[in-house]
Amino acid sequence: MYRYIRSLNEGDSPQVLVVQHDHETYFPVFHHTAVDQDRPVGKKDTFCEHVHDLYHAVLYTHATGFYSRCGRKQIALPGTFVIVSPGEPHDFVTARGNSVYSEITFSFESPRKRSLTLPFEKILTHYTGADLQFIPEVLLSGDVADELLILMIQVTDYLKSRAKLSSYYANRTLARIFEILVAHCCVETPAAQHAVLDDRIARVRQYIEEHFSEPIGIDDLTSMIHMSTRQLFRMFTRTFRISPLAYQQNLRLETARTLLRSTPLRCNEIARRVGYANVYYFHRLFKKKTGLTPRRYRLSMMHEV
Repeated sequence: MYRYIRSLNEGDSPQVLVVQHDHETYFPVFHHTAVDQDRPVGKKDTFCEHVHDLYHAVLYTHATGFYSRCGRKQIALPGTFVIVSPGEPHDFVTARGNSVYSEITFSFESPRKRSLTLPFEKILTHYTGADLQFIPEVLLSGDVADELLILMIQVTDYLKSRAKLSSYYANRTLARIFEILVAHCCVETPAAQHAVLDDRIARVRQYIEEHFSEPIGIDDLTSMIHMSTRQLFRMFTRTFRISPLAYQQNLRLETARTLLRSTPLRCNEIARRVGYANVYYFHRLFKKKTGLTPRRYRLSMMHEV
């Protein structure tokens, strides 16, 4: 494990990744980083759900485990990326299991030592100047997760360095991490997009949500909004960062996870309820997406802390 812990301080802050809020300027301050954390470390009072005025960016890289956020236990597969904002209860240690993760813990502070406690979504909105909807828990593709891990390692290297420009490069690398967040964890809110087009894409999403367990043909969707297949896929993906069919699949699997957690239904019955007549295909797809078979997923939820 490779770590950095903040020590008292170090001159002027680089003017990279500054955030303006209420006529005051805030600079990023790194408090802690860890690469390949595979065992509990830190203060014992953090080995349970706790809150503070810090932001966490956590990337799970190896094995399958769990984390707790706002009272809910969540599965952590390799590639799972989690952002926690100030005031959000969280615990990355207690239910970690065999999983390995890397993290950056930081705050935004003004020269008067005031700390921002805005939700991270608002931080990105101030930083980008765009009205964004932020998804704080995502499963990244292998390539994106690998790039993010490299950037986390670079941040730690810069912070541990005594070079005069090390803080500048650390902040600039954090800015690159923000770019990945904007690209893979954000969508523009409907108010920021064209109202007529928004309405058509919103109708498609609503239709998918109401009929996700049924066979849905692309022709059904395109004829409903009088749009070509190419237009539909391009606009839906641009708006929601996912294709219409992948969105339907995610709804099916999320419903299956809910049924596995909260009902005694057999797996083949759950498969049929969410729209998969072929139970073997359902099992393969579920394991591909979650890393666990439906049965093992259910058993893991029974041992929730």
